[in-house]
Amino acid sequence: MFYDFNKPEDIPADLQHTFDLVVIDPPFITREVWEKYAEAAKLLLKEVGGHALLSTIDENEANIKELMGADRKTFRPSIPNLVY
Repeated sequence: MFYDFNKPEDIPADLQHTFDLVVIDPPFITREVWEKYAEAAKLLLKEVGGHALLSTIDENEANIKELMGADRKTFRPSIPNLVY
């Protein structure tokens, strides 16, 4: 299914509040992008018991806490030749 992160409100009604888990690993890490992904996640996740797994940089910790209510869980993958 095609998904435009700029239009989270276009998520079909039959998918809303049906997911146990949403994984978010956006290609961009600005606050504006995270706002859209947070909106989409809240539409997709079950209202009770839904969870999100998020991937971002340390500098976004406060934004993620504010937008998603999520706390950091440290996981540092080892990816050779990755610049950050």
